[in-house]
Amino acid sequence: MQGKDSSAATVQAVPDDSIGEIQSALHSLSRALKRGRLHDYLLGQANVDCDQAGLAMLYVLNAAGTSLRLTDVAEQLSIDAPGVTRKAQQLERAGLVSRSQDQADARATRIQATPQGRRMISRFLAARRAWLASLLSSWPEAEQAEFARLLGRFVDDLRRQLERIAE
Repeated sequence: MQGKDSSAATVQAVPDDSIGEIQSALHSLSRALKRGRLHDYLLGQANVDCDQAGLAMLYVLNAAGTSLRLTDVAEQLSIDAPGVTRKAQQLERAGLVSRSQDQADARATRIQATPQGRRMISRFLAARRAWLASLLSSWPEAEQAEFARLLGRFVDDLRRQLERIAE
């Protein structure tokens, strides 16, 4: 109950016009980032040929730095396990991931990025980083740092809220 009370207090503390502006900006941001042209542009800059689902899986594996169970990848990507299995099979055929049996549970499969898969996601992330740096290049360094801090705080709060909703 305490979480609900503090959320209500927080909502009341922010002026309605600010909430409206934030809501509109988040909607525009979401739509802009989902556009295929940006994804295609970044793929071209990175010299990478992979769909968004494949890159998402490689990103999760790269961030983990180790092999993960298919169910863990599915949970992190918020998709069903059969979808992860199909994508893992495609990526394996392309030489981007390898699969192995889980030592703790022989019924489970683990996947990990191959060196080729790690190189691919690294090139894509470098292209995305360069694009973001270019986008923010006219911002003073202090504003970039403040934006990074506030965005990180927002994402942390968002994750906590979504975890509460899922309970």
